[in-house]
Amino acid sequence: MTEADWQIQNIWLGMGITLAVFALYYIVAVISNKQTHTSADLYLAGRSVGPVVNSLAAASTWMSVATFLGVVALIQQLHLPFVYMWIQLILSVPLLVLLYGASLWRSGVYTSVHFVQMRYGRSAGYLAAVWMLLIMLMYMIGQFIGIAKVFEVLLGLPYTPSLIISALVITGYITVGGMKGATYNDAIQMVIMMIALLVPLAAILKQMGVTGYWFPPLGYGDLTDVLLERIPTFFDLKYEPRFYLALFVALTLGTLGLPQLAQRVLTSSSIRAARRVVPWFCLWVGMMFLGTYAMGFAGVYHFASIGETLTPEAADKTTLLLNLAYNPEWVSAFVIAGVLAAGVSTIAGLMIGIATVVGHDIVGSFKPEMPDIKKLRWGYVALAGTGVVSMLVSLDPPAFLITSIFWAFGLCATAVTPMVVLGVWSTRINFWGAIFGSTVSGLLYIAMSPYVFPDFSIGNGLIAKLGYSVALITVPVGFILTILGSLAAERLFANSAASELSRAQAMVEGMHGWATVTRERYNGVQWLLILCALWVPVLIWGMQPW
Repeated sequence: MTEADWQIQNIWLGMGITLAVFALYYIVAVISNKQTHTSADLYLAGRSVGPVVNSLAAASTWMSVATFLGVVALIQQLHLPFVYMWIQLILSVPLLVLLYGASLWRSGVYTSVHFVQMRYGRSAGYLAAVWMLLIMLMYMIGQFIGIAKVFEVLLGLPYTPSLIISALVITGYITVGGMKGATYNDAIQMVIMMIALLVPLAAILKQMGVTGYWFPPLGYGDLTDVLLERIPTFFDLKYEPRFYLALFVALTLGTLGLPQLAQRVLTSSSIRAARRVVPWFCLWVGMMFLGTYAMGFAGVYHFASIGETLTPEAADKTTLLLNLAYNPEWVSAFVIAGVLAAGVSTIAGLMIGIATVVGHDIVGSFKPEMPDIKKLRWGYVALAGTGVVSMLVSLDPPAFLITSIFWAFGLCATAVTPMVVLGVWSTRINFWGAIFGSTVSGLLYIAMSPYVFPDFSIGNGLIAKLGYSVALITVPVGFILTILGSLAAERLFANSAASELSRAQAMVEGMHGWATVTRERYNGVQWLLILCALWVPVLIWGMQPW
């Protein structure tokens, strides 16, 4: 199979649809810019977004180029049961809202890093900002590369020009529109993604003879018996249980600390609206993830039926190949628009997150009395700078960016999530424990990743290459050290710890909506020690040879 087999013959058709959707994004951005007057408007859309729009935006941010390309390729080549992975991912936003979303909304913070700064002090905030910038940069570079690959392989443009053009265009409309523009554009992009994936897939399944083609996420069931005759092991669990536990520990807990999803809650018009985001989010993401699995299944069925084995490069184009085989070419061009929407929406959320960390959490902490108009200008500078830096790194990316998203989630679960979640629910967690737990566990995660010191990596083969299996060790270490370090600091630094405890008690009880401060709620130690004990068997299991 040659490159020409997965390229659209009429390049202008694909470019036309792509230009049309980007024109729409810029129109929305310009309209939103006229409604952006303060830094709160730029970073949080004025806390005025309703639940349906916010749920579409959150789901859109959660998608990526991998949804259409890389994941389908892994289903095609490895027959991995990715439905299990997506169950973990869908849990992320419900857990985020349940564990700290409403509390952070009441406190008026802009990001999870902003919360760390308020809860533990400026030094802890800077540490969290460093981790977050690394996490989001690795996450975003992968998206830029994916979009450039779409232009390069599908439309015949060279990689470097594709990267520069796409990065500048995307950075431009996000900088112009800010959070409000990004939110409404993300919602539009989610609708485009669902149509671009599910409608063409329904047509493909219908031509394959599937009776349930009208609902693609579950419609492929008619094909299972025939496929299992050809590939009896398709639905088998391919790896040991720790692989799936690592998915939860790294991906679900890692998501809790990511600012781009937290900001979707913080932009809500009320706490009730934030909670109503959850069921809608689960619906949109569930349909997309199940639809992607159905696309992968259809690809396996199609190529098994014709007796053709795809190369790894061709497997990445399974979605396009199926559309070229069963649908008119203009449909494939619209699918490209869906792929681009998936990458662009993720980049938008990440850029807003990085810009907020830089413009508000770092610059704002140095000059808290800065006029709001200057904060707004710094925000625009941070947005534009984020896009340019990501583009420059993407010109010659590190080799392990193929799995950089998984790696980034694991680092976030290790170094950020413990001090955020524990800081919301326990007043006994203090500056020393947060710094100690985050620093040690984060450095341990980096040192044990297969891309730094391969001899210390956890697991073998694909498990090791994905990079997140080490989270079974480092996430328990992060929680345990944060808790025990905080309790030890109460004895070592009694006076300072007592002062911080008093401040934390007022802050935490206020975040949870209590009108009066008793200084007794969220002050227990027993549940913290029980949590440590629950993490110990996970740590021991993760340390065993895979």
